[in-house]
Amino acid sequence: MPQRSSENVKAVSDDLFTATANLFFAFIRCDCFLKFVYAGKRRGGGQTCLTDKRVLINPKGKPMNFQDYIRYDAVGLAELIRKKEVSADEVLQAALNRLDEVNPKLNLLAHDLRERAAAWQGSSENADTPLAGVPFLLKDLLADWEGAPTWSGSRMMQHYIAKQNSDLTQAYLDAGLRVFGKTTTPEWGAYPVTETEIYGITRNPWHLDYTAGGSSGGAAAAVASGVVPAAHGSDGGGSIRLPAHNCGVFGLKPTRGRSSYAPNASEAWQGLVCDHVLTRSVRDSAVLLDIAAQTQERALYTCPPPPENGFADSLKQETGRLKIAFWKQTWFGGGNDEGTEAAFAHSLKLMQDAGHELEEATPDFAPPEQLNRAARVIVMGETAKLFYQYQYETGQKLPHRLLEPTTWAMIVQGRQISAGEMAWARDVMLAQERAAKAFFTRYDVLMTPVCPRTTPKIGELMPPPAAQKAMRLLFGTLRLGFLLKNNPFLEKEAAAALQYVGYTSPLNMSGNPAMSVPLYRHNGLPVGTQFAAAHGREDTLLRLAAQLEQIQPWAEIPQLA
Repeated sequence: MPQRSSENVKAVSDDLFTATANLFFAFIRCDCFLKFVYAGKRRGGGQTCLTDKRVLINPKGKPMNFQDYIRYDAVGLAELIRKKEVSADEVLQAALNRLDEVNPKLNLLAHDLRERAAAWQGSSENADTPLAGVPFLLKDLLADWEGAPTWSGSRMMQHYIAKQNSDLTQAYLDAGLRVFGKTTTPEWGAYPVTETEIYGITRNPWHLDYTAGGSSGGAAAAVASGVVPAAHGSDGGGSIRLPAHNCGVFGLKPTRGRSSYAPNASEAWQGLVCDHVLTRSVRDSAVLLDIAAQTQERALYTCPPPPENGFADSLKQETGRLKIAFWKQTWFGGGNDEGTEAAFAHSLKLMQDAGHELEEATPDFAPPEQLNRAARVIVMGETAKLFYQYQYETGQKLPHRLLEPTTWAMIVQGRQISAGEMAWARDVMLAQERAAKAFFTRYDVLMTPVCPRTTPKIGELMPPPAAQKAMRLLFGTLRLGFLLKNNPFLEKEAAAALQYVGYTSPLNMSGNPAMSVPLYRHNGLPVGTQFAAAHGREDTLLRLAAQLEQIQPWAEIPQLA
């Protein structure tokens, strides 16, 4: 690129900044954890199949009826297989039939790996495991499966094939789960909607005009639509709980350190991210948490051990009368919409009717502006790490066109962050852990909305195409990244954007277990309620969720509309 004089650069930048101010206002409204932008809408269905979809797992046998298939959760299906009332092939074929029916509408699958599932030989060595033979999906992020792609929602990773299993994937395979694909995720899991350039748009099974959420949007859509009873997800700012809220399924984020990211990583996003699953039933989540906890010894962070006989066994215990603190003001500022208020009032009454003690209270978290900035510093700094990893591994600079415009803008901002501010942001994160520990010496459970608003429509949280093009031009082609540095306009819009995750992401900072429970509907769409507990007390949350599951069952498969 030719050299530019400082006077010319200033003139160009002033004109461009003035001309694009309104576009910035639009695209910064994104609800993503990075609080300022979201892009990447790809027209069409996305690249969702690497194999022949016509492969039949059990061509000579009678496939399991879908209505029979959805009557059972993962534990129930495994029991049928164990008793030889149905074969594992028949169960998988039912899942594949449902996938082929709904995926053209929902676009939930990143990679179709049914041929690998057809080669599954798990009947002898893992027949006694609680989930042997059950169909399962991995999220296309973090969960490496040897020989399978992990694109992480990005063209940057489009040719990556995993060389080994992650610890968590290995635990799932050892448990006998039959993995047949990987679900969609936004680029690098950074956004609360799954609308990407590489996969396309993932839609909500309850209403196709609405988002399935993110970043575990494909997983939530798969569980909600009945493709699988459980699917792997990850959560760095609400990415299990928000899609569970959007799609009406159960989503639990475990305690920080409950499972391992080895051998390829020690942590994700400075410890903000935790992996687990989205499920229709509470007991499936408990069983899968026992499986995940088998990797805990290799985790970077210290986490209290599981109950003596495991999380699933702890469901046999009585819930008891819990002291529940409730709070309905987001820790990042802003108010709740009408549907959120109605859902929370309904959930409060359920808690009262169940006999629990309720008191309005909140942890002594940092002020919104500090939480806001610390969260952005961590996520943008971690995103900028991609630039340096690529440079050190290839000896070349990362081309901006390998990433969506918003992700590239995050990299630009992340490279402007000082080491000192990154250290400060991590200190802020750990301070929230101390505040939460003090809080949970007085309360068993904290209850909040999952999100200050009900599910948004497709594209509502995205920048318009003109803004995406402007970002690509400004920060990629023209390299005018200084427009992003210490910009008060962008800072203000980033603070507003972060309000979308104002109930979920502080609990990633504190590291506490938290769950989204689908207890309400507003205008035909599910609305979740969030419950959190002390470090290591997923058992308390699971027992409470099981109680609510009995009081108000939620395992319903929607008619796609």
